[in-house]
Amino acid sequence: MSSIQIRFLFITAFLFTILLNYINAQEFNCADCHEVSIDKSVHKDAIDCQGCHEDVTDEEHIDKGVKKVNCINCHDDKEKSVKADIHHRLKIKNAPNCVSCHGNHEIVKPPLENSLKSKLYCAKCHEAKPILKAYHSTAVDKSNCLACHKKVDVKLTLPSSVHKNLECSDCHSFIANNLKDHPENLKSTKKADCYVCHGEIAKEHSESIHGIALSEGIDDAAKCWDCHGSHDIKKVKHPSSSVYPTNLAETCGKCHDNPELAKKYDIGIPTPGKTYKNSVHGKLVEKGRLDAATCTMCHGVHDIKNKVQPTSKISSFNIPSTCGQCHPKESEEYQKSIHWIRAKKGFRESPVCNDCHSEHSIQSITTIDKREESKKLQEKTCMVCHENPRIAERFGISGGQAKQYQDSYHGLAVMRGDKDAAMCVDCHSVHKILPSEHPESSVNINNVTKTCQKCHTNATPVFAQSYSHKTQNGTASKIENLIANIYFWLIISVIGGMILHNLLIYIYEIRKKKRRIENEITIPRFTKSEVIQHLLLLISFITLAITGFALKYSQTWWGELLKMFGMTETARQYIHRGAAIVLIGTGIYHVGYLIFTARGREVLKNLIPTFNDVLDAKETILYYLGLRKQKPQYDKFDYTEKAEYWALIWGTIVMGLTGFILWFPTIVGDWAPVWLIKVCELIHFYEAILATLAILVWHWFFVIFHPHEYPMSLTWIDGKMTLHNYRHHHEKHFRRVVLEWKEYQLGKRDYKRLSNSTLLFTSTLKKHGLNPDIIIDSEIDNDPELKTWLEEKLNSEEKEKNKGRDTQSQNENK
Repeated sequence: MSSIQIRFLFITAFLFTILLNYINAQEFNCADCHEVSIDKSVHKDAIDCQGCHEDVTDEEHIDKGVKKVNCINCHDDKEKSVKADIHHRLKIKNAPNCVSCHGNHEIVKPPLENSLKSKLYCAKCHEAKPILKAYHSTAVDKSNCLACHKKVDVKLTLPSSVHKNLECSDCHSFIANNLKDHPENLKSTKKADCYVCHGEIAKEHSESIHGIALSEGIDDAAKCWDCHGSHDIKKVKHPSSSVYPTNLAETCGKCHDNPELAKKYDIGIPTPGKTYKNSVHGKLVEKGRLDAATCTMCHGVHDIKNKVQPTSKISSFNIPSTCGQCHPKESEEYQKSIHWIRAKKGFRESPVCNDCHSEHSIQSITTIDKREESKKLQEKTCMVCHENPRIAERFGISGGQAKQYQDSYHGLAVMRGDKDAAMCVDCHSVHKILPSEHPESSVNINNVTKTCQKCHTNATPVFAQSYSHKTQNGTASKIENLIANIYFWLIISVIGGMILHNLLIYIYEIRKKKRRIENEITIPRFTKSEVIQHLLLLISFITLAITGFALKYSQTWWGELLKMFGMTETARQYIHRGAAIVLIGTGIYHVGYLIFTARGREVLKNLIPTFNDVLDAKETILYYLGLRKQKPQYDKFDYTEKAEYWALIWGTIVMGLTGFILWFPTIVGDWAPVWLIKVCELIHFYEAILATLAILVWHWFFVIFHPHEYPMSLTWIDGKMTLHNYRHHHEKHFRRVVLEWKEYQLGKRDYKRLSNSTLLFTSTLKKHGLNPDIIIDSEIDNDPELKTWLEEKLNSEEKEKNKGRDTQSQNENK
């Protein structure tokens, strides 16, 4: 058979096959069995049933089955993008196919002509948020992103993330679609598309305080990546996950411990993350107790709400349930208490769990030192509310129960550290606290005996009912008031009588001492001017101390007493400031006295501290310790008087300056720092305490309580001291006076060169009809040591003069 014949037969067979298929097609119609139609489909003019179902040519497909339609046969340009899409890369179960999105027989509109493609196709599954990029678009290659985003955390952490199989464009679809015009500062809603995959979580988050804040444009609110991380997201149960229990405090603290954010958004509780770490819950979690309370356990995970939102886990109405997750027994007991009954009714004063235990700084009260923790709870919680007069007034109770408890044996013993004495929780229970009228209350009349028997095993009903915060009945109240009044007046009369009795003795002894002094030789210690200066200082200082502390301690018994005598705040101000003027005026006069008078200059010279004062102090201490046989000889002013004098000068300057600023605070303008007024207030207060205590402890000891001076030194009244006392305490200065006077008697010192002290000493003796020569010679003759000292001094002076004369003669001879 020739080649032409073979070709003819092949063409004939091909044409015959086509003809046969055409005949069969005309006989086979899909609509006979299937009611579907493609008349409304975009395929109606382009293809028939066999165009997609190529293997269906006759009715044999009913038994054999049909092959799955492969849209790629026609849409081969989409094959690559379909295989590269996120659903297939992550091997998601029941991943979407062509039919899932486009439908099958009624594909009504070409995708390119649909402006709402993502809503029409993706929203079938992604209800929370549709995908932002075209589904069939080729994913942006990761290398394109990393070319700019070279941060180490992206390159190193992404491979270990739960999203390691994702492409950059899967999460950052908005950016992927805007690569040419890639904005730098995107809103949080466009940075990443977590909601696309996590729809249910997204719904919860959108209703949380964070989600609401984000919807209001507050970009600082927590986004998914703020809590879970961005490129290093780990599984929640992975120890390195930022939301793993041991890491939660630090994760939440990134925002809530940030002082700038706390101030910007008025976050009420400062540094909750750091505080939580030091709490009993934080310490348990740190030790590996992952079932202990964490941020998410109390606040929620994605549904975090603030206290005022009705479904908030930390709302006052939900707190018992929240705490009850771990503490069911305590929660159940609390929900039977009067506190919860009133809290449910909306009384904000009634405490819930966190009002007593705090929120983040909860400490354990089940430790070895349980009683100490109970004491802290009592002092910082129970007393705070039950001492509040406003709360007592609002709820129609007398108040003062907490104070009455503190004044009782139990309260006083607890405050002193007795761990066996009864505290609030011992009598009233811990969580199931009920009023005494309630039949289940531990302090109900029928139960109180049993309560007392926990400590007092032999307690009787009378004993148990005798202890209460308030008087039991009217008869008891009358008896208590009668006893209190009797003792009040008994104390006034008895103690007042004792004071008057001892005052008479004290005055008598002072007068007796004054008469004794008058019979002795006295010499001046202070001039009349100095006595007046001291008197003004004394009056003004005491007045300032009383009126100053009356402002700070107005609620004390003596503060109330001053009010009873008419010292109102206005009167106190004028008296205080008037005394300040007297003190400052006296100080200014004293400075002038020191500078412009001979007596003042000599006083100032003798008041200047020297190294001998240090030696005197050392030798004095050794003497009183029994380590030295003799006391040192002091000059006109000893080291104690010098220290006190310069402390007075310093205190007057400090009090004067700070007091002036507090008196006229508006003078503090832009020239001063903002803290000046408050610091002046502190300095003024503490300097007042220091000065007052110094006067009481130091000055009054030496002039009143010192055994040698008791009952009182009278020098401050007339400026005089007996010659004996002067020598006893100021021997060194007395010797200098004696030496000067003897030099004057011997013609070795001119009268004009005598010191002011020597002139005052001798002139005072003359005014009293005494001869200074006789008095001084008598003292010398009766004191061999003084006589020897004087002779040595005069002889040494004579030798010095002779030596000077010899030197002068030698110079003249030369």
